[in-house]
Amino acid sequence: MSIFYFVPYSLEKNIGKAYNQYMALLPNDNDWGVLMDGDTCFLTFDWGHAIAEVIKKVPNAGIITCQTNRIRQKKQLYDESSPDILVHRLIAKTLDEKYRGQVRKINTHISGFFMAIQKKTWKQVGKFPEADGKLLTVDNAFSRKVMKSNKDIYLMRGMYVFHYYRFAEGKNYTGHLRNAEDYIKKNPVKISRRWRLKEKNLRNRKNISSRRR
Repeated sequence: MSIFYFVPYSLEKNIGKAYNQYMALLPNDNDWGVLMDGDTCFLTFDWGHAIAEVIKKVPNAGIITCQTNRIRQKKQLYDESSPDILVHRLIAKTLDEKYRGQVRKINTHISGFFMAIQKKTWKQVGKFPEADGKLLTVDNAFSRKVMKSNKDIYLMRGMYVFHYYRFAEGKNYTGHLRNAEDYIKKNPVKISRRWRLKEKNLRNRKNISSRRR
C-alpha cells in the first residue's frame, strides 16, 4: 500500500473530473489518494506518518478526513479564527500529542478540503460525479455515495490543518469559482508599454547577434 497526495485544480470548472483523473493515477487498488484543497497547510512535521497510522487502523474506511479552522461542516471544524499562524501551529501540535491515531466516526456529508480515499473504494462507490460548473457540491455528493455503500467516514482527532478558506474575503466570496477561459476573456492580460519596449529591444539584440554569426 502506498499513499499519494494531490491538490486537484480544474481549469474547466469541473472539480469532480479533476478528482477522478488524480485517483485514476494510483497504481494499485489498495493505494490511497489524499485529495486536498490548495489553500490548506499541514502544521506538524510528521503529518505523513500520522495519516499512515490512521489508515492502517481503519483500512476499510470510506473516507478519512480531519479538523480545520475554517469550514462550514461543523463536524470538521475546530473553531479558531485567529489570523496568527503560530496559534494554529500550537493547536495542531496539541491535538497531535493528545489524540494522535484516534478517530471518530462522523458519517455525514463532508467538506472536501481533506479526503483520504482508497482507490478500491473510489471505484466501488462509482467515482466522483462530473459536471461542468460544479465545484462546491462534489465532495458532499461523493460522501453520500460512500455512506450509501455502507462505508464509514472517519475524522482524525489528532490531525489539524490550517485552511485559508477566504479568510480575508469572507466565506461568501465566489470570485475564484470561474472557468479559466471565461476569466481570460473578461480579464485580458495587460502588458505595460515599458515591458513591450524591453521585449522589442531583446528581440532586436537577438536578431543582431544572429546576423553577426
